[in-house]
Amino acid sequence: MLSRYPSEGKTTVVSNLALALAEINRRVLIIDADLRRPWLHQIFDVANSWGLSDLLRERNPIANCPLEAVARQTDIPGLYLLPSGPGTHSVSTLLHSPRTKDLLQRVRKEFDTVLIDTPPVMQISDARVLGQWAEGVVLVVRAGHTTRDAAKAATERFLEDGTRVLGTVLNGWDPKTSGYSYFDDSYYDQVYPDTEKVKV
Repeated sequence: MLSRYPSEGKTTVVSNLALALAEINRRVLIIDADLRRPWLHQIFDVANSWGLSDLLRERNPIANCPLEAVARQTDIPGLYLLPSGPGTHSVSTLLHSPRTKDLLQRVRKEFDTVLIDTPPVMQISDARVLGQWAEGVVLVVRAGHTTRDAAKAATERFLEDGTRVLGTVLNGWDPKTSGYSYFDDSYYDQVYPDTEKVKV
């Protein structure tokens, strides 16, 4: 999950989605890839003394790492977390490492669903790097905060990278106070021309 700017709710969305999937007996892993401002270890009360940054820095093949080094069981049955690990000054370099691809290939075999929480896409390149390793991205936008132009620009960056954009989550929308459609059909058609619209 990724957003254009901070405070758009991506971490909340990814946490709630993981909980919902775990409740229907999916085996779920969340990877906290926001190495600069990690938050998921606090939400799920998991120690952040070891995590993604350590796995990407180590030389031991990821295939040989024990599961405990790749995923920590949370208090929620079926829900695991790979915290960010200690901070580092070479985040983008780490994420460009082939070990990132190795890690994702491994966890895809061990979990039904893998969700990656990234930094905002327009400020830092990390989300675009990870998007190219992932099967697809979901953009989180906030009603009354994210403009159409901003959401469109973020989507276009992923399309330029060849990254599959699965859709958008509109966060913080209140139908009781919003007297208009946040994204009209013309915007939807521009960004997702081959997608069937679903009216809710």
